Amino acid sequence: MPELDWNSGHNINTGTATAVTTALAASSLTYAAGIHPLWDLAVGAAGALGAAVDGARRGHVGSTLAYRAGLWLSAGGWCSWAAAGGPPWSLTSLAVLAGGGLFGRLTWNAVGRAEQAAIVRRRQQQYAAEQAEQQALHDAWGGQWEERLTRVAKIPAGTRVVAIQPWAGNTGYTVEADLPGGTTVRQIKPHEEAFGSDLRLPEGCGVEVAAGRRKGTVIVRVSTVNVMEQTIPYPLDIGPTSIDDEFAIGLHRDGTPALGSLAHICGLGIGDTGSGKTNTLTVVNAQLVRTIDALVWHIDTTGAGLSLPWLTSWAIEGTHKRPVIDWSAHTHDETRAMLTMAVQIIETRKRRYQKLMRQANDTKLPARADVPAIIIVVDETADLPGDIKGMIETVMNTGRAVRVRVEVSSLRATSDSVPVAVKKRAKWRWGMYVTDPEELSYLFAGYQNVDPADAPWPGCGFNAYNSTKPRPFKAYALTPDRIDAIAAAVSARRPVLDEISASVEYGKYYPSRWARVLPHLYEGETLHEVTHPYTDVPVIDVPTRQPAPAARSFSGAAGAGIRPGTPEWSRLFPARGQQPEPAPEQGPDEDEDEPNGLRLVVNDPDQPEHEHPAPVEDEANAQEPQQTSDWYEPEPQARQQAAPRASAQDTAMRLLLDAGPQGTGPSRMETELKAMGFGTHRATISAWLRQWTASAEVIRRGHGTTAYYVHRSYARDHEPGDRE
Repeated sequence: MPELDWNSGHNINTGTATAVTTALAASSLTYAAGIHPLWDLAVGAAGALGAAVDGARRGHVGSTLAYRAGLWLSAGGWCSWAAAGGPPWSLTSLAVLAGGGLFGRLTWNAVGRAEQAAIVRRRQQQYAAEQAEQQALHDAWGGQWEERLTRVAKIPAGTRVVAIQPWAGNTGYTVEADLPGGTTVRQIKPHEEAFGSDLRLPEGCGVEVAAGRRKGTVIVRVSTVNVMEQTIPYPLDIGPTSIDDEFAIGLHRDGTPALGSLAHICGLGIGDTGSGKTNTLTVVNAQLVRTIDALVWHIDTTGAGLSLPWLTSWAIEGTHKRPVIDWSAHTHDETRAMLTMAVQIIETRKRRYQKLMRQANDTKLPARADVPAIIIVVDETADLPGDIKGMIETVMNTGRAVRVRVEVSSLRATSDSVPVAVKKRAKWRWGMYVTDPEELSYLFAGYQNVDPADAPWPGCGFNAYNSTKPRPFKAYALTPDRIDAIAAAVSARRPVLDEISASVEYGKYYPSRWARVLPHLYEGETLHEVTHPYTDVPVIDVPTRQPAPAARSFSGAAGAGIRPGTPEWSRLFPARGQQPEPAPEQGPDEDEDEPNGLRLVVNDPDQPEHEHPAPVEDEANAQEPQQTSDWYEPEPQARQQAAPRASAQDTAMRLLLDAGPQGTGPSRMETELKAMGFGTHRATISAWLRQWTASAEVIRRGHGTTAYYVHRSYARDHEPGDRE
């Protein structure tokens, strides 16, 4: 016997049957009990009132309310009539009841359709009214912007605003306008700050001008709420991703994500101390470790601060079994081993994975969990030796096709800290707050109007990705506890290095990488047992390299290998008022290429005294260096009385000579001079360089932040304009 489902709802047939049988039962009870028939009519009236109230609350139209109230009154009226005129189960009474039920059954759907049509008409009327109101607001708002664009940007009349779209969260809006004929976006772009002033925007809000979907249209983004000052937490979603997916590092003013990618391009990020550069780089790492087809290698020789937040929960606390960072290089030797292996992997993958690329019908290696991409994240490039920088450039130049990419970061955006070759290879660039606008102009070449005042708070910066213009953004805030949670969540799905890549010559150093690195990173601490599979292995030490001298030395350089303070140095660089000493006569066996009578006069006696720039500090009273370098080590026969020390100015000229044809700049020279114990400031060095350039002793190459200086002995073919 089937069970009854008392929770099942009514359909139109069961509803009609229930209504008819209920009315018959109520009327029969009234007749049998001798209750006055008007009570049935009263109950029907109460039901009609309740149906009308409930229907109104549910939003039914008036015709439906009247129909439902009429059904209740009809039922109550029949019950009262049948109970007063005889037994309700008489044929006459039953025939009237059946006719009423059939009427209700046949008219119910028609009433429902009429109600739906009425609701649609009502909504259309409401929508039309809202559209008319929005159009009126749009016309008024658009008229203001049409007048503002003409007045502030000083363009011909005829601008037409075609759309105004408010942002989510009511933090601003976007204006799209058609410009008059012959007007370009470049004529509007320089007036962004003037638009903000004209709108009287709050501090931290601004106006961004960009090109529209076609030429002759302009997009104006206006932020009315200072989103840049707010803290934006890293998103909760830490699900698996692919290296081929774009990822967000923060939000723009309009709430759209600030995107980036390291799938086929390299990245470059800069930021001054306290600007939020490290946090932004950590966000990049968070997005990279979420991928299932990319390994992350770190280079940070200033203390491994880039890697430690991602390793500590594994190495010390043991919250997960596998490290999310595949390799971390904290010394120059470890870095050389890593980059050498990366170069070898690039060469090997190009040969060994041709079949896989042909199967994918692509000239680039597809990234997969079994053949992962390798992303090398480098922090603080300014302090890296020249050979390591050269290896980084090699990886950036050659690794695209086999998915070996580099993300570089630095404190400064100058040619000394970020070589031009590295910058040109980085198609994705982001820059946090800096004090010098010229550095942003160097980073975002071609966009000299990038103003640090548009991103003045920590965590704010500019993002340029996929050939877009740099736009202000606020980076996600990533806290240590959130880093630990992400590391624990993604650890199990991190890929491993493929066998072909691990088989390269320097792959022999790869298995023992953590056995070499972790004891140094966590000196004095006990490593968790989850690290034992990575540390309890035979350790193969990476090749070591003797530290280079404080300055580079080129065997072919004029005066190379000559120590300051020696007679040969005094001959090449005479003091003020002295004439250069003649070079000693060469013997028959001496090298004819040795400099003979080279005109390298640092303190030019022929130049008037007042033309020499005033030094920022007193070089004569500068303290002796605390640590002697290779240049200043006394000769054995003069250990008790060291040779006279060369001045900072003479040493600066020595640096220019040792720089060779690649040249150098004032920032790098300042760093090298300070390493030798001189307290010379960059302003003083720049003044010397200007003086030597004016006397044609030194040749200046490039302009602005890309300028560098080459000694004339390496620039024989320079044009006269090169020194300007």
